[in-house]
Amino acid sequence: MIKVSKFVLPFAAAILTAVGTANAQQDLRVGLMDAEPGVIRTNSQLGGRDIDIWDAIGKDSGLRVTYVFVSNSSALLAALDEGKVDVAGWAVSRTPITEAKYLLTDTILPSAEALLVPIADTRMYRGLDDIKGVTFATLKGTEYASYLKKNGIAVKEFDTITDVLKAATSGEANAAIFSGIIARYMLKQGKLPDLQVVSSYQPALSRPIMAAFPKSASENYDRANASLKKLSADGTIAKIKAKYGL
Repeated sequence: MIKVSKFVLPFAAAILTAVGTANAQQDLRVGLMDAEPGVIRTNSQLGGRDIDIWDAIGKDSGLRVTYVFVSNSSALLAALDEGKVDVAGWAVSRTPITEAKYLLTDTILPSAEALLVPIADTRMYRGLDDIKGVTFATLKGTEYASYLKKNGIAVKEFDTITDVLKAATSGEANAAIFSGIIARYMLKQGKLPDLQVVSSYQPALSRPIMAAFPKSASENYDRANASLKKLSADGTIAKIKAKYGL
């Protein structure tokens, strides 16, 4: 039987405790789009769907989550590429490019685009044929912009949803197109007084939304994705979605 000095035991325990604490308290800078309902600012309080989801992932995984906010999805991936964030926590979809470049998590939420037009516009919009000839405002560098331009539709691109909405209400553009999750939340909150979300429109860009880690960050990816799987299975993510009307 091997005897261990009584002086070694406390030292070994201290090392194990320090290692465990360091692992549990590892920082994770989560990049998020600064838009409701993902991020909601009330007075000095910070909340929202994406904040709640990543707070839950951080708590379950032991990662200490902090947040970095950007204006749109292209800026989000740029921040990840530049090392300003450790994970793009929202607005990433699975494509050959993103699969080759990043470690993609399980689906966080499904999403599809919404079509918004002025209240006075009573035309019936269903799909691509109906929106040709319409000038759109949308977010710069997104697949919404790529889809419209690919199909020969006039597009004006902006950095923020606020600017997109201003263009659609001022007449600079005839319509707006961006995330249906954001659009329906804003409508429910009374933040689209001059615009309507077209119920007859059939989305062409339905897709799952996930988070993206650098290929070199497999440890953080494994921990966060394992927690996402667990929180999806036990109903935590569903409860967060329901909280925000999703």
